[in-house]
Amino acid sequence: MKKIALSLALIGALGFGATAANAADIKASGSWQIEGDLTNTASMQNWTKNNNFSVEQRIRTAFQFIANENLKGVLETQIGTNNWGNGEYQISAGRTPSTSATGSNSAGAGNILLRKAYLDFNIPNTKVKVLAGYQSIALPSAFGGGSAILDDHMAGIAAVVPITDGISVVAGYARPYDANTAGATASQQYAGTAIDAGLLYANIDMAGFSVKPFVAYSAIGTGSVTAAQAGLTAATSDVPNLGGLIAPGALPNGARAYWGGAAFTMTALDPFKVMADFNYGKETFNNAAVGNSGRSGWLGDIAIDYTGLSMMTPELFFAYSSGEDGDANKSERMPVVSGENWAYGSFWMQGGDNVGYQGQYTSPSSNLGFWALGLSLKDVKLIDKLSHTVNFIYFKGTNDSSVAGQLWNNNNLVNGSKNTFGSVLTDKDHLFEVDLNSKYQLYDALSLGLELSYINADFDKDVWSKATGIGSGYLSKDAYKAALIMNYSF
Repeated sequence: MKKIALSLALIGALGFGATAANAADIKASGSWQIEGDLTNTASMQNWTKNNNFSVEQRIRTAFQFIANENLKGVLETQIGTNNWGNGEYQISAGRTPSTSATGSNSAGAGNILLRKAYLDFNIPNTKVKVLAGYQSIALPSAFGGGSAILDDHMAGIAAVVPITDGISVVAGYARPYDANTAGATASQQYAGTAIDAGLLYANIDMAGFSVKPFVAYSAIGTGSVTAAQAGLTAATSDVPNLGGLIAPGALPNGARAYWGGAAFTMTALDPFKVMADFNYGKETFNNAAVGNSGRSGWLGDIAIDYTGLSMMTPELFFAYSSGEDGDANKSERMPVVSGENWAYGSFWMQGGDNVGYQGQYTSPSSNLGFWALGLSLKDVKLIDKLSHTVNFIYFKGTNDSSVAGQLWNNNNLVNGSKNTFGSVLTDKDHLFEVDLNSKYQLYDALSLGLELSYINADFDKDVWSKATGIGSGYLSKDAYKAALIMNYSF
């Protein structure tokens, strides 16, 4: 019996040793937010009446499973965003219940999302880092919060290859959309279609400046750029909004898109910091019947910060994106996949810390076609633990007013989906936005924020009344927002 007990003890010890050898240290982090919003005609529309007050909640929690300095796994989940009074926070696929769908598509109103699930490891005996799985994939940007072309969570693989101390190269592949894995087939159209994207960019960091040139390519599968796949019909509510790839005459035969550009930052002129971006994109369709139809355009911005003050950082910036010129055969706005974090200001383009604007594959397509001039006073500190950011931004449209009717009509593929009054500007429209965003640090990990914003909107009533068929008296000229935000970050 003693020998048997000793043998069992040895087996148990060996088993424990094997388990311990594969054990991982776990680190948790997250951002738990509760936000109360008070808004008025935020869409600059007076013909629809919305609930002006709502409370929203979002819980993001991330875990790192660290085996050693060369290997870890990352898992991040999100519960919400969900409005108080809109049912329980159920654990489900996060879609609206559907009687015609099966599987995950028939799930209830709860919404637990997988934001990240990837492996992060170094190739043995090298400094090459590999990230594989569902992760954040983005093209370089120096200003504006993120890339307008590609900046979102999606499945892919990327490798970071150091060349010298100041130069590295990043190469990646992503699959933003695949109909075969979008859910049940009961409501799924164009099964087999997919979007693949490849990207390559360099990080060049030298004394006083850095530059990140990039190129990207996307193969867009059959049906991915039709009206139905862009989310314009209820039948495909499980399909992400890919309106940034729509152009006139888009037939379900696939397309190709190309991008190039660079992000530039210079600190050599201290106390001045210069940030600039240039992005260009072009999309063509595989079907010869489309003719010269396609989509191409560009976006550029530049910002100058003065960092010589201890109490604030003033910033002056300018941005420009090409707009529609009235050609009914093609779009002159830059094709985009998803720009989740791209925004100037915190109201019209829905930037800032608000929890309500965090949808998957949200596209900046509807905002493109403008120029903007802005002045920001960032990180204003007059009282301990209290900081402010103030924005003054003037937006002017660059889309020809002759295409206002096409911009308005969601079923017209001239400019993409979801272009509504208030979210797109013609060359006869302008907006003036003022933001006052404040944050008080109650504890090191808990902050209380207050975001106040106002927009004075001047849309040409003759242009939009004709385009929409709605009386000019329903076109609002101003909007405001007040948001109180509690944020526990750990």
